[in-house]
Amino acid sequence: MELRYNLTQQDFKRGILLHEKRLKKPLDVIRKVEWFFFLALALFSAVVLVMLTVILTAGRWEEDFGTVLGLAIVTLVGSLAFLWVLSARRRAFHGVRLMAGEDGFFGPRTLTLTKDGVAETFGVGRRVESYDTISEVWEKKGYVLLYLKSGVWEVVPPCAFTGEGEREAFLSCLAEARQGRPPQTANAETAAPAAPEEAVFTLHYAWTPETLMPALLRANLAFLRTRLFWRPTAVLAAVLSVPMLVSGVLTLIGTLTAVPPAQLSEIISAIGILVIGLALCSIWLNFVPGFMAWAIRRQAKKDAFHKLLEGPITDTIGPGGVDSLRPGERERTLWSQIGGVKSDDWGLVLFRRDRKMLLFPASAFADRDEQEGAAEYARGQTR
Repeated sequence: MELRYNLTQQDFKRGILLHEKRLKKPLDVIRKVEWFFFLALALFSAVVLVMLTVILTAGRWEEDFGTVLGLAIVTLVGSLAFLWVLSARRRAFHGVRLMAGEDGFFGPRTLTLTKDGVAETFGVGRRVESYDTISEVWEKKGYVLLYLKSGVWEVVPPCAFTGEGEREAFLSCLAEARQGRPPQTANAETAAPAAPEEAVFTLHYAWTPETLMPALLRANLAFLRTRLFWRPTAVLAAVLSVPMLVSGVLTLIGTLTAVPPAQLSEIISAIGILVIGLALCSIWLNFVPGFMAWAIRRQAKKDAFHKLLEGPITDTIGPGGVDSLRPGERERTLWSQIGGVKSDDWGLVLFRRDRKMLLFPASAFADRDEQEGAAEYARGQTR
């Protein structure tokens, strides 16, 4: 049995993140308990800092509060540092960074179940691991992770399978091979993949810089009005931004105009509050079209959109999800990964839960009615 798919950095990071969050060993449980402990400590320190800021703004500051302020800042910084060290996302990001240095690791690859073992081909290399060396096969949220005794060996993303039937067939064939019944060359296709699902919409189009940039701008501005953008951290930053900024301005004015002159530590504290307020208010810059356009141009200079501009693209929208087909590459987005749909005169966009998007120009559809039909179909699949 053979799987052909495109392994992206995001898919690999997601698979490693699932592995890092898995509570398999006692050390994993201890690490999770430690993470929650430092999270509670950080939240407590943040509440204390907010209370001290209110007291300082109200002008009821006392000398002993300086010691409490220092302890709260040290505790908050230390807790955030430990949260960063214990974060599963940090370890997943580190794994992606290590693999990015291996030439051809990310991109098109082939995973084949042979009579000798599991053969992996990517770039110009090929590696075969016997079935005896595979210590575990774990499935989570559509991802299939193959483990060796040393740890994770292969991350198979959901886009590698055309549907649930093919994934089950692959796992069944692999389980039989690990039990001593590997597929033979003559009948390697005994676990044939499920019949391909019929596409409801097939889109053919090509992007140019003149058409892509305006569509990206409109799609990103639409994303800011979805619940995917307004996650708890964004809501918290937005709620605290204006009060913190006002408190910083009033505190700084009060310390600079105080009679007798305020101490240097009070001025530094006021500046710190103002800086925090300005940093929190930066979330509102995303809603300024000029700033968003500048951010998109900056990504374009980094060649972040080269895959969209390489040439003609074929996308199929069907019951299993959205398949993006390019020469030598296939990437599937399941409906469970889609969190929002937006259709407008500039095109159709499907917002993924990992903060990515699938963007289709209006020219990819025969008319506006077909575009609205595709949007309604997508909304029906994501409910």
